[in-house]
Amino acid sequence: MRIAHIITRLILGGAQENTVLSCEDLRRLYGDQVLLVTGPPLGPEGSLLEQARAGGVPVELVPSLRRAIHPWRDWLSYRRILRILADFQPDVVHTHSAKAGILGRLAASRLGVPAIIHGVHGAPFHPYQSTAARAFFRACERWAARHCHAFVSVADAMTELLVSAGVAPREKFTTVYSGMEVEPFLEANEYREQMRRQLGYRPGDVVVGKVARLFYLKGHQYLIEAAGHVARADPHVQFLLVGDGVLGERLWRRICQQGLAERFRLTGLVEP
Repeated sequence: MRIAHIITRLILGGAQENTVLSCEDLRRLYGDQVLLVTGPPLGPEGSLLEQARAGGVPVELVPSLRRAIHPWRDWLSYRRILRILADFQPDVVHTHSAKAGILGRLAASRLGVPAIIHGVHGAPFHPYQSTAARAFFRACERWAARHCHAFVSVADAMTELLVSAGVAPREKFTTVYSGMEVEPFLEANEYREQMRRQLGYRPGDVVVGKVARLFYLKGHQYLIEAAGHVARADPHVQFLLVGDGVLGERLWRRICQQGLAERFRLTGLVEP
């Protein structure tokens, strides 16, 4: 079977890792012919582009494919994706992320690809947007949904969100939890004490950690709120935030306002 995966950018992230591992396993376990189509891995998070290539996944780079809305670049990206798919002639097109999801589904639909699937790793509309922006992105997703046959959500909550927004009926959704490489975590014990020392933790400290981009929808505010209650009850509990993002300064101010500066460590971006 010939399967094309399309994603906006291969930065270091959950949706991207999910996509790369899916491509690798489709080749290795099932012998499928796989093509990964992506834009440049722009951003401070790091890139999975070389990992994909090292895993034997053929990659087609679309330089104009970016997250931000830009009509001319988006038109160029659509035309390029259309040509790539026409040459590859896939049996299945599986899109990921908002921009690649819209352009990829439209191109695949125009070419009459037999099976068009969209992976739901998150929604492009959320409560932190303006009312107009939220309505616009919902409308885009509803329109794009007419150009695919099925959705694969990484969590039931994603399905509920899109169904409640009227994107598509529930029967078009299936939940498949994200696979991941567990070996690095199983082998982490040898580094545990070393990292605790580097971060300044004492032997008796209990560390509550969160690894996520410092961004809306990630729920850091709930952890900080809960930390205040926990800190008052137990002097040995410490909190660790791993990751970077636009909310870094705002979250740190909130931590300080609650008198928790001595309990929190923020590492910033950590290379894998």
